[in-house]
Amino acid sequence: MNIRALELLIRWLLALFFGWSAWQKLVDLSAFTESVGNFQFEWEVSWGGELRNFFDPPTDVVIAYLVPWFELVAAAALLVPFSRDAASAVLADMLIVFNLALAYAWHRGITDLTCGCHGASDTPTNFPVKIALNFGLMALIGAAFLLRRQHQWLVRKIGGPRIPEP
Repeated sequence: MNIRALELLIRWLLALFFGWSAWQKLVDLSAFTESVGNFQFEWEVSWGGELRNFFDPPTDVVIAYLVPWFELVAAAALLVPFSRDAASAVLADMLIVFNLALAYAWHRGITDLTCGCHGASDTPTNFPVKIALNFGLMALIGAAFLLRRQHQWLVRKIGGPRIPEP
């Protein structure tokens, strides 16, 4: 398998995974909103003259309604040549934020958290496995990026034929 084919395969697999994940959240936004609230973030702000948790309603609803759309658009953008680097950056950044949220909940001892990462579920999140999976996804995003850069370097160095962007 050549470099371009491997990079294309990784990008398609990532796009399918993140597209599926976004769709699972969009199918039941109320369950995903509940999952966002389950993280129990503590960040108190003065809101309307009173001290409130920033992640209480309506912020949890806004987050829950925006995250799947960012994920879906970024998944589709992975397949468009001029936007794949930006899409990779958005998805990697989202994974970093998700890992920080998972680490926060794990640190707080929340044992019955269902993260909602792939839609509604009754199974509590296995923090080490979920964090490791997210790091694996970040590694795949990085691999696709580096494979594309390596192909571009080889074309410039050897002067061989440039394979058109898929």
